[in-house]
Amino acid sequence: MCAVFQAGPVFSAVFNAVDALKVSGATGTVPDPDLEVKGFSVFGSTDVLTHISTAPGNVVINGALEVSSDVYITGRSTFTGAAFFVSTITAAVVRGLETPPAGDAAASKAYVDSALDKCAPGSATTDDILSGKSADIDCDNFAEAGTMPTQTLSPANDTVNAGYYNATTLAAVDADLAAGNIKSGVTIFGVAGIMPTAPPEPTAGGAWLLVPGDPDLGTLDFWVQKYEAKNVGSVATSQPSGTPWVSITQISAKTYCEALGQGYHLLTMREVLAISRNIENNGWNWTGGSVGSGGLWRGHTDGVPNNSLAADVTGDPDDDYYAETGNTTPSIERRVHQLSSGQYIWDWSGDVWEWVDMTCTAGTGAGYWYNSGAYLEWTDGNLSDYEKARAGPAGAYTATHNAGRYFGCSATGNAVLRSGYFFTGVHAGVFAFNANSAPSSSGVEIGFRCGR
Repeated sequence: MCAVFQAGPVFSAVFNAVDALKVSGATGTVPDPDLEVKGFSVFGSTDVLTHISTAPGNVVINGALEVSSDVYITGRSTFTGAAFFVSTITAAVVRGLETPPAGDAAASKAYVDSALDKCAPGSATTDDILSGKSADIDCDNFAEAGTMPTQTLSPANDTVNAGYYNATTLAAVDADLAAGNIKSGVTIFGVAGIMPTAPPEPTAGGAWLLVPGDPDLGTLDFWVQKYEAKNVGSVATSQPSGTPWVSITQISAKTYCEALGQGYHLLTMREVLAISRNIENNGWNWTGGSVGSGGLWRGHTDGVPNNSLAADVTGDPDDDYYAETGNTTPSIERRVHQLSSGQYIWDWSGDVWEWVDMTCTAGTGAGYWYNSGAYLEWTDGNLSDYEKARAGPAGAYTATHNAGRYFGCSATGNAVLRSGYFFTGVHAGVFAFNANSAPSSSGVEIGFRCGR
């Protein structure tokens, strides 16, 4: 309610309000906490106490009072026998009044919220007040109900919605945020990881290599058999002597890898890609001596001899790169590739196809493996939406670079073979991919190797 008081007398007016009388705007002192009087004159006198007496809970003025500023009355104030002259009141708001005495409505409007009122509306809205709470945000003496929702964090959703959150910890929201689930050397939301970067060194299955993890592919360090698995007393063994264990199905290959013990398994597609990308990014594996220069070593793939081979069995197992092929540098038949760790892996391309622990779903688009019906280069547009990122080279490499080619998923449920074999020729390579066989297929050109 707004009111403007014209100059003139008001007699025996009773003003009922909430707290205290305040006349804001200049000098003056008052000892009573129920009364604050600033900046007015009583007929030219600054000695206000000669005209005002106080008592707890109310103010009584028994004399004439002239106010030349805004009036702010928040308590019960009684003016008796007095002439109350208000010479100037501007932008005054009257509020919080009790029902005035009959015939004295004008007097009740003396509760004025001055321009210097303590109530100063801010920028808050009901959206900034918690639901179930209220506040007077626009100084109209009415409390507005808040609409801010109470939210909770969920491990199933990575979106943090606007609203109010009770204090909690992220570990309480998602128990998987634990040190044992985070790689050693990595800290996530203040939790320092303690998980080893690699599983323990294998104690079964022959010779193994530690493959560095690839953050881009989401792999941690893992182990791979240095050689294609050999059948040593029905145990999948990585050793240079003997020819690869062939004529084995994908189903059986998985079984024999898992039989080595806990954590042993047939290599996954992600592990295969981590190894192949590691090889791709090492200049030692390129005929030109630097990444992308010339082509990658393709291994035993020319059909001479027309069978799989044993590896180098001399004192230094890695000094005869062309063992049993009859070739020498600079032939692309080199059977060894080097990992970024400096270790050598044998027959990662050629010699025999190797099963991968993966089956395909035929189709196009994300989640599907294109049914090419023939070998394709990895630069083919049909492979750019899904396949290349999951099984192909990072660079735009083709058979010209001995990268290997893609043969698509001819039927949903087919198993995946990789690398090519001793007679695959230009189709072979570290990225050679073939999803044209059922998991129950086998042949003298199909082998496997295990990981951990």
